[in-house]
Amino acid sequence: MSGTSFDGVDASIIETDGENFIKHIKSVTIEYCKQEKDIYHSQNLQKFQTLAKAINNKHILSIKRVIKEACLNKNDIDIIGVHGQTLIHRPQERWSWQYIDNDMLLKKFKKIVVSDFRLKDINYGGQGAPLVPIFHNALIKNKKNNSYPCLMINIGGVTNVTVIDTNNNFYGYDIGPGNGPLDKICKERLSLDMDKEGKLALEGKVNIKIASEIKKKILKIDQNSYDRKELDLLCTTETGKLNTSDALATLCYLISDLIRTKIRKYKPKKIILLGGGRKNLAIKSNLNKIFGETVSSAEEFGVDGDSIESQAFAYLAVRSLLGLPYTFKETTSVMTPLSGGVLHNYI
Repeated sequence: MSGTSFDGVDASIIETDGENFIKHIKSVTIEYCKQEKDIYHSQNLQKFQTLAKAINNKHILSIKRVIKEACLNKNDIDIIGVHGQTLIHRPQERWSWQYIDNDMLLKKFKKIVVSDFRLKDINYGGQGAPLVPIFHNALIKNKKNNSYPCLMINIGGVTNVTVIDTNNNFYGYDIGPGNGPLDKICKERLSLDMDKEGKLALEGKVNIKIASEIKKKILKIDQNSYDRKELDLLCTTETGKLNTSDALATLCYLISDLIRTKIRKYKPKKIILLGGGRKNLAIKSNLNKIFGETVSSAEEFGVDGDSIESQAFAYLAVRSLLGLPYTFKETTSVMTPLSGGVLHNYI
């Protein structure tokens, strides 16, 4: 799994039946170098071949390394699920592209490869995201003594949520911006990959007026899934005249305020933070002020917050192989439950 932040490729090995049994065995991350990150964020199509080579090589390296660090060999692996690198996600135009060279992976590992997890959902009228609520649902139900409604909030490039209500129904949808615009500001203004732990944001002053204006514009976009690039552009443009710390503080406030607005109807008893944003102290402080002791990190819940997404796509690969659905009206807005990963068989 390689997210839209383009930090690196996460690889996980799990054992699962595609339903309730999930055992996490090992996870690793292979980071992209500065040059590779610069090419990706520049969106320079003339350098696509260079970018594609980096994406494929990092995926192969991550798979090799996670197998080695788990003290296994490739014969112990039954199936490989690969999300690929999102280059475009425009569900309103029925278009989402996650790049990976499946043939290269087939030749290298000689295993069934499952990819293109969003394609069928979009073709059937869904928004192609979020895909992992079914996995979050299984993780939560595997933990004892939970309080419901229980929510998993993933603050990645975009922020999304999975809700398990008091009747054990689950829902999922995007909330709005996540780390995307924060990272973009740091990169463009400071040549930094991120505001580590939100330290710069903590030094800034929130501009409530600007945050409110951005929030209004986002709430007018009535869809379950957002294009990160569109959100990044909106947020960075609107905060363009603020100094860096104030811009970051304002966006951390915005992220927290959108979470409050979009989940308050559930009256959550437990909130579990996932993704890189769970480490941002400005965001976490804001959420603690809003929700109090209901907020905890993935690690406090007993799961690896850095590898949830890569574990999820291993799980979805198995569901695809078994023909089990993983997108629903309550998640992607598709009208009928669908499986959908494309299976590439090694012959």
